[in-house]
Amino acid sequence: MPESAAAPIASFGALDWGVLVLYLMVMTAVGLWARLGQTSKRDFFLGGRDLPWWVVGLSIVATETSALTFIGIPAAAFGGLAYDEATRTFSVSGGNMHWMMLMSGYVLGRVIIAWRIIPLYFKGEVYTPYQLLSRAFGQRARYTGSILQLIGISLGAGVRVYVTAIPIFVIGQTIAPGWTIWHSILLIIIVALAYTAMGGIKAVVWTEMIQYFIYVGGGLFALFYIPSLLHGDLAAPNGAEGWAAVASVSKEHMEWFNLGFAGDTIGARFKDLFGGPYNLWMGLIPGTLGIVLAFGFDQLNVQRLLGCRDMKDSRKAMLMSAAMIVPQFLLFLLIGVALYAYYKINGFNFGVDPWKPSEPGKPVSDYVFPIFIVTKIPTVLKGFMIAAILAAAMSSVSAALSAMGSMITMDIYRPLRGALADAKAEMTLSRIMTGVSALALGLVAWAASFGSEVISLAFTLAGLTGGGILGVFAYGMIHKKGHEAPVIAGLLVSLTFMLALNLGMNPSLLPGVEAEALIWKIQWPWHPMIGMIVCMATIYALRPFFTTPEGRDIGDAEGEE
Repeated sequence: MPESAAAPIASFGALDWGVLVLYLMVMTAVGLWARLGQTSKRDFFLGGRDLPWWVVGLSIVATETSALTFIGIPAAAFGGLAYDEATRTFSVSGGNMHWMMLMSGYVLGRVIIAWRIIPLYFKGEVYTPYQLLSRAFGQRARYTGSILQLIGISLGAGVRVYVTAIPIFVIGQTIAPGWTIWHSILLIIIVALAYTAMGGIKAVVWTEMIQYFIYVGGGLFALFYIPSLLHGDLAAPNGAEGWAAVASVSKEHMEWFNLGFAGDTIGARFKDLFGGPYNLWMGLIPGTLGIVLAFGFDQLNVQRLLGCRDMKDSRKAMLMSAAMIVPQFLLFLLIGVALYAYYKINGFNFGVDPWKPSEPGKPVSDYVFPIFIVTKIPTVLKGFMIAAILAAAMSSVSAALSAMGSMITMDIYRPLRGALADAKAEMTLSRIMTGVSALALGLVAWAASFGSEVISLAFTLAGLTGGGILGVFAYGMIHKKGHEAPVIAGLLVSLTFMLALNLGMNPSLLPGVEAEALIWKIQWPWHPMIGMIVCMATIYALRPFFTTPEGRDIGDAEGEE
């Protein structure tokens, strides 16, 4: 560490805690308000199908954001951290703006959903996408798809819980040295469960709407506050101050466009296309398919679309999210660039070591923004910024809990055991299943604390099951109906293939294995597309051996009460 740079002191005072506690109290109060008048599972899971489209639109963006965006996206632009034990200094490399290459697919995918997929959900009383599978392929296909989706949501959302726990861990250490990442995970799960179990999807979307304005406000504050520190002694070497200093120091971190295909040979170019930095083709092709999966067939997001008053409102909510997502990602990438400029000028002397709890001595750039908040931002504003991170995070956690609770109840329990005669008993069951979901997320979050590169980890884990699910729905959209056996086989073969693929790229995922990777890396945006191709190829290979039964198809208007 530079001798001239005095180590900043991490702190989180009474006023900061007051702001944080106020935020948590408001979220709980919204949960209590949303509970008023709930008399049925329709109220709990669909908000009575009376949710304003603009609130749903904001909640979609808030759910997609999570702490992965608030912490991980700035870290991607900041770059990777390394620590030299001999000189006791940090170095940073690899930061860029390549995440913007994925935005083309993030927008195009939403347009496809609004035009083609949303109409399917307003034919009858639909609670989850997997009701469509039972219409087309039978109940066992529905069970298989919903169980795999539950696994995917648990894995992806569990990592998001862990990311949320990072800033709580950092501030907890300022007042209680014995505070651990597990304490942070437990706190987040309890708070999110409290208002989700009370108010259902209505509480989720309204709290997410509030949380959207909190975390965007926090992001905008950081974006302008960080450059404001770069003046006087902290001016750039060429004398530039403020944003001019950021631009001067961070030139190598401001690379925006990447077409891919780098390399001198065909093999090298394809390796770069599939396994290199994010590029335009990752956004246009697998990025689009990934968004169609995430927002068209993933209960995590479909549930709020189903809560809109009609198909027209649902489409407006989806298109609203398409218009808002690009500037939001740009905001958090620019925060990462500003953070790099600040620490490059000031010296990488963080005050709080950015170590993973499971790997002392290995710095992680995901910790840099939370550390900046607790060491450099004035009191009260500091509490607001931590509340902003929690707002980004709680939106995703509560959405996952609500989605998982509805799927366990509607896709697994009810088809197997039948509807409960008493509406109150069914509401109680729904809340219990939401609690079971909270336990699953907590366990995955704890396991994720032993991993690395949290953004890639979250999307990679979710991609294990996502491609197969996308393949089944794509097949259903083409053929409308089919025998359940090829569909179930397609889902299971896709999952098996994606597990083998990830182990081939990362054999160290197996306990005690330190072998070299068997294949070259394929970036996570391609995973759903690969899983989809494997699933559909399996279905088409087995389809001639099974006779499609007569009956309804995926577009049948008959619903399920």
